[in-house]
Amino acid sequence: MVRIERSAVAKWRARLRKAWGDHVYRSSESVVMECRREWIRAGVGTAPGLSFVTVTDAADLPPLCAWLAPRAAAFADMCRAGKVGLFVLRDGAAVGCAWLALSDHHDRGAREFYRLAPGEAYHYCWLVEPAERPRGGALALARYALHVMRDMGIERQFGVIDRDNRASYQIQRHFGYRECGVRVRHFHFFHRRWTRFSTYTGTLGLHHTVTGQRAR
Repeated sequence: MVRIERSAVAKWRARLRKAWGDHVYRSSESVVMECRREWIRAGVGTAPGLSFVTVTDAADLPPLCAWLAPRAAAFADMCRAGKVGLFVLRDGAAVGCAWLALSDHHDRGAREFYRLAPGEAYHYCWLVEPAERPRGGALALARYALHVMRDMGIERQFGVIDRDNRASYQIQRHFGYRECGVRVRHFHFFHRRWTRFSTYTGTLGLHHTVTGQRAR
């Protein structure tokens, strides 16, 4: 009986925390990761059964898996805004994607603005179906994106990684990315969102190591 009561209390606490974060206040902290052409460690190879496509026109978007399908309209808007979509497909349906901005990127919803110089690319919206991640889809997509950007003549690419997102942080480090000393903090308060940028020296790393200690 005591175990059941504790379990019920834990569930209600989790629900209250989620409701607070969804409707009242939450914050997150990210770092900007960059990779210059001479740092890239893309390698070769891919996971069996995967194919890839690069899209610049909404009419050329591939079929989307059920997990990505709700974003179809947003993807079409990205194409019309001049963004480049990189998709990884299994059995003819996209199971993951990443998007590139090749000119100044302004996200009005997140209140973010990233200025790009010639030869730079900003990558964002990395999404891989959860069932595909242990099958190598995320690594394969990252490797494909690096090859595409190198073929485009991109000298520097960068993106924003949440410090709680261990998988994405480690994948980017694996391929040669480094922190470039820019911290991004997102704040949500009663459905309003704003972003603050600051600089730092050294490496912030992940919020927590495997043992749960803060990484610095």
